[in-house]
Amino acid sequence: MKQFEIRGFNLCESILRHTPDQLRSFIRRMKRLNMNTLIVHYDYGWKRYKDIILEECKNAGISITLMTFGPRTFLSYSECDKKWFAKKEDGSLFNELLECETYPCPFAEGVLEAYEYGAKEWLKSLPPEIKHVHMRAADGLNFCQCEKCRTLPDHEKWQPFVDVFTKAVLETNSQLSFETDVYVKRYNIPENSGSFDKMSNIMFDTFYRHTSYPIGSTCDLQNANLLEYACTTGERISARTPNEYYLQKLTEWTDKFPNKVYIHENAMKQSYFGTFQHGTSAYLKDLEIFDKLGVAGVCYEAYEPGYYSFSKMFDILADAMNGKTVDYEETEIEKEIKKTSMNLFCNDMSFDLERYITDPFDLKCAQLYRNFWIEHSPKTYADYVEFSFENKDKMDPIFIGFAIADWGVRWNKLKFSDLSEEASKMLYTNKLWDFMESIPLGEDPIKVCSDIIFELIRKAQKV
Repeated sequence: MKQFEIRGFNLCESILRHTPDQLRSFIRRMKRLNMNTLIVHYDYGWKRYKDIILEECKNAGISITLMTFGPRTFLSYSECDKKWFAKKEDGSLFNELLECETYPCPFAEGVLEAYEYGAKEWLKSLPPEIKHVHMRAADGLNFCQCEKCRTLPDHEKWQPFVDVFTKAVLETNSQLSFETDVYVKRYNIPENSGSFDKMSNIMFDTFYRHTSYPIGSTCDLQNANLLEYACTTGERISARTPNEYYLQKLTEWTDKFPNKVYIHENAMKQSYFGTFQHGTSAYLKDLEIFDKLGVAGVCYEAYEPGYYSFSKMFDILADAMNGKTVDYEETEIEKEIKKTSMNLFCNDMSFDLERYITDPFDLKCAQLYRNFWIEHSPKTYADYVEFSFENKDKMDPIFIGFAIADWGVRWNKLKFSDLSEEASKMLYTNKLWDFMESIPLGEDPIKVCSDIIFELIRKAQKV
């Protein structure tokens, strides 16, 4: 297998959960792994940490792809009009604010003009060190369902904004490399694909894949129900599972746009809470498949809080991406997971963790994660969060503390009374990163969130 052109990590929305030292450690490690690409999220953390990121990436010889949620960022340059936002069939809005999940309606009066204006203003604001940009759609499934939009497949609802962004780049700074993503509900090639011809790269995101099986597998039947979230609504498909579907669609994109497509693999998907998913064997097989398809490379979702549990796998994958021969034998736990009905590791109380995991820290992490899935209670919440703060050099306590409380409320398992204004604001913000980005630059976002999380622990109650 040859060396891949793109070898990297995507920090996703995690930047504000890093200390400055953690960011430096993460980027310096990339040099050791001979990684060459770092995707950095503009919306969440760039303003606070851009100097560190620019300095460390320059020293490590790493190219930055600056990613932004187009709707959230570009529309913020205008006096935001809610009539631009995606609507439900009854005319109500999916989102009232410009957030991570906010989609626009392509038929709303003035929205494409505002989008283009904001894109150009954003492009003009970038420092000269940025040579490559990525415009991402909203991170969700809430495409507009207004009377005009509901006649279109979701990828066609988004395509006008891809075209506007392409035009903005070419008219503002034609020397920039640029790209966008192919993601949930949008895996079909649009009827007018001319904008993709002009891009330097195209990101193909495998969000709903099962980590125990390689791309193209039909064995991931545990995930079969997730096909409805990956596919365009109403799409006629032959695939039985997400993994099978992704290979079909990836083949279409690599055939249409050779040498442009690269993979975004959600290896440390934030909902895993840093719990290792034992997918090394499957990911190695993926790389062989990608090599044959002419995929340009892979960027894995990764970030320092929680990296510890994935470090051995990333060492192995980095060697493989660099064209080295990797002698890897599937582990016993990888084999055993395939015999279960688990769609992720380890949400099954019957699985014998103690038999396969001997390291005390790894075992405790797996036990706490399993307990979280089996029982939502104030005690399981407190146990998990307190352990994560005690091991904050290896875990992601801010996300764990927020997500368990958030999901506990959404699933009607936990309730919180008499919260402070800030705690209530954080808990009822759709995404943690939107709340963290709103914290003033003079305040420490980790401390602010830590204080709130310990308040949530004190006030958590069983429904």
